[in-house]
Amino acid sequence: LTEFGPTRRSKMSDSVESTPLPSIKDRLAVLCPSQELLEYYQKKMADCDAENEDLLKKLELYKEVCEGQHKLEWDLQQREEEIAELQKALSDMQVCLFQEREHVLRLYSENDRLRIRELEDKKKIQNLLALVGTNTGEVTYFYKEPPHKVKT
Repeated sequence: LTEFGPTRRSKMSDSVESTPLPSIKDRLAVLCPSQELLEYYQKKMADCDAENEDLLKKLELYKEVCEGQHKLEWDLQQREEEIAELQKALSDMQVCLFQEREHVLRLYSENDRLRIRELEDKKKIQNLLALVGTNTGEVTYFYKEPPHKVKT
């Protein structure tokens, strides 16, 4: 605003805002476009429609590619989780195998110790039998407990 009141521009904008714009058909009827101009714009519209269709097809292709990529990433994540679980199971099995090997080695050691003890016991028995003076035909060894009744 100026000192002298509203400007000319603000008066025009007020009048434009208050009156509605005519429709496209009304405006075209007033313009009376030439046939050549109409054909030009019809061709432009057809070109725009064709370009729009091409863009929609490309978008559909991109969508399919993105969905495929997403599926591949999901599958990869699932496989990585599966691999992690299998690696943990393998690690647990290796620990178990190591423990079993230790157990087997302890059993071998105990077996060897018992064999040595058996040989020492046999030597002691032979020494005791030699001291007593009995003959080996008269001595009976029992692997398990002796029978309750002796058959004659």
